[in-house]
Amino acid sequence: MTSRRRISAKIIILILIGLVSFIVPIGIFLNHNPGNCNNKNYTLPKYDSFKDFDLGFKVFSVIINNSNKTVVGAGNSSEIYILDLDGKKDYPTLQTEFNGFRSLALNEEVGHLVGGTTDGSVVLWQSGKSSKNGWSKDYIIFPEKQRKYISSVAISRSGKLIAASSDDTIFIWENSENGNKWELRYRIFSGHSGSQVFDLVFGNDDQTLFTVGNDRLIKIWNLDTQYTMNNGDEISSYNNFLTINSVIFRANTNELILGTNNGKIKVWNTQKQPEIAEEFIGEHNSQPVNALAISEEGKLLVSGSNDDQIKLWDLCTKRSFKTLSKHTEWVRSVDISSDKIYIVSGSLDQKIIIWKREKE
Repeated sequence: MTSRRRISAKIIILILIGLVSFIVPIGIFLNHNPGNCNNKNYTLPKYDSFKDFDLGFKVFSVIINNSNKTVVGAGNSSEIYILDLDGKKDYPTLQTEFNGFRSLALNEEVGHLVGGTTDGSVVLWQSGKSSKNGWSKDYIIFPEKQRKYISSVAISRSGKLIAASSDDTIFIWENSENGNKWELRYRIFSGHSGSQVFDLVFGNDDQTLFTVGNDRLIKIWNLDTQYTMNNGDEISSYNNFLTINSVIFRANTNELILGTNNGKIKVWNTQKQPEIAEEFIGEHNSQPVNALAISEEGKLLVSGSNDDQIKLWDLCTKRSFKTLSKHTEWVRSVDISSDKIYIVSGSLDQKIIIWKREKE
């Protein structure tokens, strides 16, 4: 073989080695976990209005039941509506004796749906496989009735505890071991110094409860210490300087995401000092943020506001990448499906809108 041929062969080998070393990292990069914020290959989802339902009354709360791909919606009506995410099936409504509902909570694993009524009652349905809409016809009414409407309800991750807030009072019920009886276990009176409690959420366990209210405070309550609590009995509190309308817990990072009355969305790491942990994400045209929802892996945030808009946020970049503008009045509730294919929203314009992700 001549020297020229030897040089050509070496060049070819070097080129092949270079191609292999270039292709392997690409393969590793493409197989990277999409939930990792360092993955630049992640494609942000795009959503368009898929189907809207005019219910004929103001909608205060919507929530997705991923187990049967339905939307549960409630508002100024005695009926709770069950809608199909794909817009194909027609489900019977849940009939009640109440004038309306301000809040809903759902735990799919234990099969509990909880509603907070406009007259201060808390109601619970159990999942029913034989039912056409997935829920039992009969419901449980908790005997402890509050003075005003139930502004928020929450179910712990294990499904053993249910919390409800009204005015400045918080009641928390615990489920018995056989699952058929609920007992009032905790009472929090004047927890926010006489101001209204706007929202509440459980942490990663059954013993930690976060509450926010009109006094501009975030409060953390340890439910393992005492059964009756008042202002000052919380284990920690933080002054936000702005009224907080909505709160959700980001489980994988132990963070609270807050929607404030002036449209700002903030993050507070519960494991760090408040004065150094607060982080600003974005805002809604200086209008109150009434509703927040987060995807299961903790990357996509959905917010609804009095500016009639829904915004989608990439929590890795802390930036809004999409605004959904089809409602004509305040957006009071939002939710996102576990597979991130659907987003639902409820508004005072009497509509529930289902937004569907475009195919990638």
